[in-house]
Amino acid sequence: MGRYVLLMALVLTSLHGCAENGSTNSTEVEAEYLRAVMPDSLLKTSHLDIASIENVAVLGTGEAQHLGLRVSPGQRKVHEGMRAEVSVDYPFHQRDVIRYSWRFLLPKDFAVDVPMNRWWVIGQWHDQPDVTKGETWDDFESRSPPVLIGLGQMNGKLAISLNYGQTTGKEKQQAVGPVFLERGKWHHITTVVRWSPKADGAVQVFLDGESKSIMSATGPNMNNDYQHFLKIGMYRHPGISTDNWIYLDDLEISNDSSP
Repeated sequence: MGRYVLLMALVLTSLHGCAENGSTNSTEVEAEYLRAVMPDSLLKTSHLDIASIENVAVLGTGEAQHLGLRVSPGQRKVHEGMRAEVSVDYPFHQRDVIRYSWRFLLPKDFAVDVPMNRWWVIGQWHDQPDVTKGETWDDFESRSPPVLIGLGQMNGKLAISLNYGQTTGKEKQQAVGPVFLERGKWHHITTVVRWSPKADGAVQVFLDGESKSIMSATGPNMNNDYQHFLKIGMYRHPGISTDNWIYLDDLEISNDSSP
């Protein structure tokens, strides 16, 4: 237990040196935890966004090892929000087709924000400063993510939905869903995005190995011309007071663009 606490203290120290939102290289200490959810090939562009040692855990052994992330009442805000997330800054160019895939489990006692159903995000793709133009977080405009997977409840059932579209002005995002989930079950989600600031942008979301997408949308999906980074885990309305864990495993990202 002492070694676990020491390692997590080092993880939290390392996080304080990360960029405000976008990913930087993970430290070797962070990598011990990130390996529970991703291959080594993604470590160099990944990091954890957690509030304390109480908000993360590695569970299981061997092939069954996975990562747990917790959002709890009264926790410290991270990047001005109530969150516990894995962040991956996977590189791509405009009009590349990127496939993001991971497994997640919401435990049987997972409590949701009923009856208010305030916003709750388990996957988001966010814009960031264009380093090729010398931009930094210091003066970068804060905007909502152009692609996100939200969580809520409808008719007593847990569900996810898709919000899609640029958020650079007064654009209204497309809302797609809901798609119902089961508590206590591992779900495999795959999101395929054709990244573009133009009308040829598109997204398809697949669940549990089905060949037909459960949610899809088209249109501009980049807030600026630079690669958008992925965050998975939980990020939610600050007024929600439930204590929640989400479990993550088998994160994979690939470029499916034609040669």
